[in-house]
Amino acid sequence: MGALIRSYDWDANELGPPADWPQALKTVVQLMLNTGHPMYIWWGANGICLYNDAYRQLIGSERHPGSLGQPAAEVWAEIWPIISPQIGLVMTTGSATWHENSLIPITRNGRRDDVYWTYSYSPIGDDDAPNGVGGVLVICNETTGQVMAERAVATAAKRQQHQFQSAPGFITVLTGPDHVFEFVNSAYTEVFGEREYIGRSVREVFPELTKQPFFDMLDCVYRTGEKLIVAETPISLMTDSDGGPHERFVTFVYAPIIDESGAVTGIFCEGMDVTAHHTAAEHRTLLTNELQHRVKNMLAVVQGIVGQSLRNVESPSDAREAIFSRLMALGHTHDLLTQTNWTEAPLSAIVEGAVLTHCVDRDQVRVAGPDIQLRARAALALSMTLHELFTNAVKHGSLSNEAGQVAITWSVSGTEAEGQTFALEWQESGGPVVAPPSRKGFGSRLVGTSLMSDLGGIGETEFAPDGVRWTLSTKLESIRY
Repeated sequence: MGALIRSYDWDANELGPPADWPQALKTVVQLMLNTGHPMYIWWGANGICLYNDAYRQLIGSERHPGSLGQPAAEVWAEIWPIISPQIGLVMTTGSATWHENSLIPITRNGRRDDVYWTYSYSPIGDDDAPNGVGGVLVICNETTGQVMAERAVATAAKRQQHQFQSAPGFITVLTGPDHVFEFVNSAYTEVFGEREYIGRSVREVFPELTKQPFFDMLDCVYRTGEKLIVAETPISLMTDSDGGPHERFVTFVYAPIIDESGAVTGIFCEGMDVTAHHTAAEHRTLLTNELQHRVKNMLAVVQGIVGQSLRNVESPSDAREAIFSRLMALGHTHDLLTQTNWTEAPLSAIVEGAVLTHCVDRDQVRVAGPDIQLRARAALALSMTLHELFTNAVKHGSLSNEAGQVAITWSVSGTEAEGQTFALEWQESGGPVVAPPSRKGFGSRLVGTSLMSDLGGIGETEFAPDGVRWTLSTKLESIRY
């Protein structure tokens, strides 16, 4: 841009030769050309345009190099109703403006783009100019990617919150060392009463628990970072209409929430009101063992998802997106298993759930296979595997365009007497040319050797140029309920 400005025919422009430019303009132009941050100048009553190389990369061929030396109203006609009042404010008052993540659609590279910017308009002083302002300096940064990522994370968070809200057990999320309520679901208020939760600490919300062990439990989990599982413990709450104490029995888990640096930032609590079951002594032992087993398994899966998703991520938003999407896949299978008291789930429903979760065009996915009921561990493992395969296909594979296809087929061979074999195949086609990944992430490990313990087999991935192919072969008895 420095070379273009020097070679421009300024003698034919209202600004005149650079040697005659006001010193303020010369100084700001020199500053602009020697920074890597996108910057733009509008000078004079007509807003003659000057800009640097960093800004040039943001505006496309429609305005480069044609906008150099041209009036602002002509160059930016499509957004002039938006920016003209802002420019006018700076020129008349000498006051700077600040705009964060503002939508300013522009045409670039042959199409109209919804572009988000964080930018400032600052006055460039000139004693000879009206109001002492000779022009406007624009310092900007395009934030479209950030805005879209934040929206995607927020959407995923809302979906996850909806799942938490409709969960049969009570759930709450606490933040900070004072254990401030950030979220409670409907089941939580049913168990612990209608109170003012959000933004208040547990000690404020439950003063009646002062002499009970729960505050100490929370402090311990936050301090040590170790989860705590408590089964059928009594809790005395002031929930009766007459203000008297009311005893319940609850089974719950306190699990630390850990950030990217490994520091504990909060506590996730999930549990169930087991008062009715506690009164039935003949079922108490069975129920406790079942709940402990279920909570431990779920925690192990959730902690594995969180721990692996935080590895090799480029930003916190990438980590949040990965965690929320994997928890959504886990939540769908959790719903299926809940319908059968965590014994079995149909394979066809798991596959269809994966299609719906990823909002994939159903015409792009072919599913075929016999009815098979999977045991709980196999259902969870296969659900998470399909999630990773769909995620990769949507981002990089055959489902990244409208022409791509995925075929998911499974079959059973052999006789019951000799032992039957289950085989499942994922085959992509019609997508971009495939190349093996440069590194092995959580998904690659999951669809590979990590399946041995839960599915009794090994998934094999083939990165053929015409489409990814993943196959699983295992004994039917190891996965069928």
